[in-house]
Amino acid sequence: MPNDNENTKTCIKFSAKTSKLEKGEVVAELVVLENVPTPLFVLFAYGGHGAKELKKAAINKRLRLRKKYPDAEIRIIEGFLYPNEFKQEWTKLYNELTHPETSCQYALWQIHYFGHGGHDALYLQGKGNNIHFNDQDNMEVLPWHLNEGIFVLHSCRGGAYEDTYDNNMIKQQICLAKTISEKQKTRCLGQVTYGNFAADIETFNQDLTVGIGGIIVAASETTTAEQDAEVFKYRPDRVSNKAILPFASCALWGYALVTGDTLEKTLLRKKDYEEKLLKQGVINPIYPIYEEIKKLAPKKQILPCRVFNNGTLEPRIVEIDVFNQNDLEYI
Repeated sequence: MPNDNENTKTCIKFSAKTSKLEKGEVVAELVVLENVPTPLFVLFAYGGHGAKELKKAAINKRLRLRKKYPDAEIRIIEGFLYPNEFKQEWTKLYNELTHPETSCQYALWQIHYFGHGGHDALYLQGKGNNIHFNDQDNMEVLPWHLNEGIFVLHSCRGGAYEDTYDNNMIKQQICLAKTISEKQKTRCLGQVTYGNFAADIETFNQDLTVGIGGIIVAASETTTAEQDAEVFKYRPDRVSNKAILPFASCALWGYALVTGDTLEKTLLRKKDYEEKLLKQGVINPIYPIYEEIKKLAPKKQILPCRVFNNGTLEPRIVEIDVFNQNDLEYI
């Protein structure tokens, strides 16, 4: 779906003369050549807890993007720990994309964030060091591509507005993904549950490659980006996933799981949700996220993400063995 970003830039057009044959005679013709910017994809990989795994997920995402967009510029920005470091990188990107001498070199298509977060913020190093993308954070509005622009949160629960535990905020669907989409005037994708690393169990022993920093990734030259995304529809069982993850291609996404830490944390949120909504006068409150997880958990499949376009939630389908295009496109 297209965005409505007033900050989208218009690049210079050039005119030139060419010639063509018309009724046997050479006729001069004026043509307009537009400076077409290179699509830009920026992948942020947090440098704190879990940095190696987060970087690996970013590298694997870059491999898939390169297959689909071979002419694009795809960058990984890694190692940042604190809000000021992330904001510095954000400002550098803004300056590059808006400076008169460089603004038409690239068109910002996608930003992916591989790190930690919750329903209302990105979590960085240290207690309280969060980025909410609100007025206080004062993040520059980037010039997102009008039709392709999107901020993809691979972090936990960026689209889980139920986790505000506030009935009015839930009705307004207030969450990090919605806030970003409104402030940045673009689309923003958030997970509904906790992010999990999913290994490609089918091809983990094929075409092993050592990537940046000695990180092992799996890269097949014979598959398309769409085929690579297909393998991440379902997450392997816990034991197999943990065993092959160091040697396999992987993705970081939200899955419907009722095992391990994910189940424990989800049940705690379910309890808090029901207790707090009950105190607000809601009769027999039911935690919707847990109901969705229970429905899809037998297959351990993707729990559909939520995408906001300038604050408006896009439709999604939650059914067994059914997958939304937003998940398959951006995972």
